[in-house]
Amino acid sequence: MHAIDSLRLALSDPSLAYLLLLLSILGISVEIFTPGLIFPSTIGIIFGVFAFLSLSTLEVNPIGLILIILSLGFFIAEALVRTRGLITVFGLISIIVGSIFLFNGGAENRANPYLIMGATLVTSAVLVFITNRVAAAQKRRVSTGCEAAKGSIAVARTALNPEGMVFCHGELWKATLDKGSATPGEEVIITGLEGLKLFVTKKRG
Repeated sequence: MHAIDSLRLALSDPSLAYLLLLLSILGISVEIFTPGLIFPSTIGIIFGVFAFLSLSTLEVNPIGLILIILSLGFFIAEALVRTRGLITVFGLISIIVGSIFLFNGGAENRANPYLIMGATLVTSAVLVFITNRVAAAQKRRVSTGCEAAKGSIAVARTALNPEGMVFCHGELWKATLDKGSATPGEEVIITGLEGLKLFVTKKRG
């Protein structure tokens, strides 16, 4: 019981709760941008569980929490849409404002302001770096990847009804099947490419 009480006391620290939350977001975001690594998402989920337990003992402002989580959505959107940094700015504003207003109550119930400043800067820098790398990789693969492989084979990673994910040239792609449906593991033929989406058809025979 003493160990459990010590854990509860440690988790009631706003600074620890805030740090666990950001580490969870970082781990999950790395997995989203680079699917298949498994380790980052596992760590992110573990930190997320502890962050949830910690936040449940504190006076949390739901708006602040939503803004922090929403910032990840902005960074993902920037990687997919590429607005030359416009959406990234919204992401940075969202995570900064969310961090400031995450906790209710007095100063003793808030995370250390220096921790907020440092963790926000580091998290934002990592997310911006990852989104830029992902966007650059997407740009390269549009011109040199499956676009040059029309007529070649891709493997469905999820069910295509008619949209889903396929594996092609070592990468996951969004794909749309022309008709019918395809099950995970089924081979399909690439017929075209539009932006970051493949168009595929089922193999005949």
